[in-house]
Amino acid sequence: MSEPVFRTFISEALEQRLDDGIRHAQYLGADGAEAFVTVSRSRKAKVQNGALEDLSTSKRGGLGVRVLRNGRTGIATTSNLARIDFKDLFQQAWELSALGDQDPWLRQAEPSGTDDLPSRYDPRIETLDAEQRIAMAMTLEAEARKASTKVSAVREASWADGAGATLLLTQKGVRAFDLGSSCSASIELAVQHGNDRQAAWHWDMGRYPGSIDLAAIGREAALKGEQKLNPKALPSGRYPVVLHPEVAVDLLGLVAGMLSAEAVLKQRSLFGGKLGELIASPLLTLTDDGRLANGLGSEPWDGEGLPTRRNVLLEKGVLQTYLHTLKTAAEMGCKPTASAGRGTGSNPGVTTFNLFPAAGGQSPEALYRMAEGGVLITEIMGLHTVNPVSGDLSVGASGLRIRDGVPCEAVDRLTFAGNLRDFLIRIAALGNDLRWYGSQAGLTILLEDMALGGA
Repeated sequence: MSEPVFRTFISEALEQRLDDGIRHAQYLGADGAEAFVTVSRSRKAKVQNGALEDLSTSKRGGLGVRVLRNGRTGIATTSNLARIDFKDLFQQAWELSALGDQDPWLRQAEPSGTDDLPSRYDPRIETLDAEQRIAMAMTLEAEARKASTKVSAVREASWADGAGATLLLTQKGVRAFDLGSSCSASIELAVQHGNDRQAAWHWDMGRYPGSIDLAAIGREAALKGEQKLNPKALPSGRYPVVLHPEVAVDLLGLVAGMLSAEAVLKQRSLFGGKLGELIASPLLTLTDDGRLANGLGSEPWDGEGLPTRRNVLLEKGVLQTYLHTLKTAAEMGCKPTASAGRGTGSNPGVTTFNLFPAAGGQSPEALYRMAEGGVLITEIMGLHTVNPVSGDLSVGASGLRIRDGVPCEAVDRLTFAGNLRDFLIRIAALGNDLRWYGSQAGLTILLEDMALGGA
């Protein structure tokens, strides 16, 4: 960590006042006291059809303090980090802790681990000025229009960059900090051919400006739009289905959410009681790695101060572990997985850091040939409606019909129905095209014999 840069976000004086507040909570009789502070700076330029629409700069900060008292917790928050002291905030949390329900499984981490990860902060993020940010957004729009003459309007092309720091302090001596930078570019556009008009968007992100390929983002957004033009009807039936990597990200993220120990304990997970069982195709191995070198989600510590780690969730289709906080690990009698995320106004909860499947050995083109007569699904709508207990789903989808081993005409208004367990078991092949979308990765997936409802 770059200490001088970190201190531009969270000063030594602020940290000292937080330590004083923790000691005050202990004086009141607290069993435990924690302070979690986050400060970020961001800049954004947004253009529309060649004209600047918005240019903004912001700095945000927040503090959440948590007091543990006889198995109960109290949380108080503030956005005013310039206060003379925070003793009254800890006092408020102390008083609120008397009102909560008792929980015998509350735990706190002991100090451990070091920040031995590659820096998550790149100083090049600070070199851009307003004119350069505007130019980035303008270039993105120009690249999309250059990629396709069918681009009829750009609703928004934007460039954003920023940096931020977080710090967790506890009465046990935990001092878990992070400093990181990021930048992103996104475009939303419309394409038109004849009387048909379709919308599309694409984005990418990285640690520093040179890590983002504006031309590639513009091309992909334009291609997505072109592929959706003049869709045809698809007769209802059973088809081989290929999932685009972007769709696979959403699907695997849904699976990871159901592997939260919190969801299992609340009996809100399809995979409760399935540890050690085959729940997916043996082709699928799914990992979450908080210490992945150069991963955009990598952090040295989780939201409770535990050193992050690599967790293999599924190995050759077999469920290896749930994702735990300290609390759920204690309740289920197992080791924690250092999978806690944290906000300023809530108790720690399960999160993922860098979630990715193991790549397969075949190209996407090979999977298209294997799915002759089927459908490449490029977009799914409504995954949030999946029943987490039964796994039943019925979601909207659109994509491309596969003919002669090549994705061809657009098909839309599809109904992708079934059960999430069937989706996982019916994985017949995985592509070798592992692709990152922020802190999650996907790849091309072939599913055999899936039910699709047409218009």
